[in-house]
Amino acid sequence: MTLNDMPDDILIRLLNTASPTDVSRTKRLNKRFNQLINTFNLGKPHVKEFCVESRIANTCPTKIGRLRLGPSSTAPKRRIVVTMTRDRGVKRTERLEDPSCSTSANKFVQENLRSVELDEKLSFDGLTIDDAFYKMLTMKKDGLRHVTTISLSLCHIRLSWTQFTDLLARMTVKHLYIDFCTFDPSLISDKVLMSLPHLDTLQIQSRYPCFLNELTDQTLINWATNSNVPRTIQLRNGCASRITVEGIKMMTMRSLQATTSQPPSSKIDWDFGLLLDPAQSEASLLSLLLCPGIESKVTDDFRSRRISMSRQNLALQFSLPSPFPIEPITAA
Repeated sequence: MTLNDMPDDILIRLLNTASPTDVSRTKRLNKRFNQLINTFNLGKPHVKEFCVESRIANTCPTKIGRLRLGPSSTAPKRRIVVTMTRDRGVKRTERLEDPSCSTSANKFVQENLRSVELDEKLSFDGLTIDDAFYKMLTMKKDGLRHVTTISLSLCHIRLSWTQFTDLLARMTVKHLYIDFCTFDPSLISDKVLMSLPHLDTLQIQSRYPCFLNELTDQTLINWATNSNVPRTIQLRNGCASRITVEGIKMMTMRSLQATTSQPPSSKIDWDFGLLLDPAQSEASLLSLLLCPGIESKVTDDFRSRRISMSRQNLALQFSLPSPFPIEPITAA
C-alpha cells in the first residue's frame, strides 16, 4: 500500500506527528493531501500566546534628504499589531487601517488566527469586541479549546451575556482578566461565572465604577460547594456587587477547612470590592472578624469602611458603605 492509498484517518494521525515543514511539503503532493490538510488544520505551529493590540497613531511621511516618501496626509490610522509567542521565538506582524472600518482589522486578525493553533493565552488590547468580532473568533470549530487564559485590556466589549458565555465555554478558562474595559455589568454575573468550572483567577478592573447587580452569593456558594474556589479574586477600581458578608464568611470557612487538611500550593488572594447588598448582617461581620487565627484591620474613609483580613495563606479584603456598622469595630 502506498501513502496515497491509505485512508484519511491514518493519514491524519501521521500528519499530526509530523513537523509543520513536512506538512507544508505534503500539501504540494496532490489535490487530496492539500484538501485533507486544509480541512483538518494540520501542521500549524502551536502558539503559547496570541496577542492583538490596537492603537490610534498619526502617520507622517518619511523623509530622505529632500525627498518625501509616502502620503502627505497626516490623518490618524489604526495600528493593529499581532504578536505570536512560540517556543522557538516571537513573530510580530502589523498593519495600518482606517479607524472607521473594523472589517479589515477583523480580517487581518482572522488571517493570523488561521495560520496557527492556539494553546494557552489569548490577549486583546484596545479592540472593540462586538458581534462581528465574536463571529470571527467562533468561526473555527474547537479553535479555542486549548486556551486557558484570556486577557482583555482597554477594550470596548459590546457582547450580550449569552455571547460572552458561549465564547468562554469554547475555552478551558482558568484565568480571566478584564482590565479598564467598558462592558455591560451582566457579563460578570452568577450565570456567567458559574459556567466556568476551572476558573482559578478572576480579575475585574472596570474603566469606570460599576455595579455588578447580577453577581451575588450564588456564585460563592457554587464555588464552595463544588470545591473549585478561585485562588485569586480581584474586583477593583470601583467594582461593586450584591455579594454579602455572609457569603464571604461561608466561602472563607470552607477554604480554611480545605487548607487545614491539605495545604494550598499558592496563596489565596481575594478582594471583593464594595458590597452594596442591603441585607448585610452585623453579626456575620463580627463573627468573621473574630475568627481565630486571622488578623483583622478596619480602616475608614468618607465613603466606605475597608475590611482587611490575613492569615498565613489567606489575604481577604472588601469594603462596606459607610457607616456600617454604626459602632467602630476593633479586632486583633
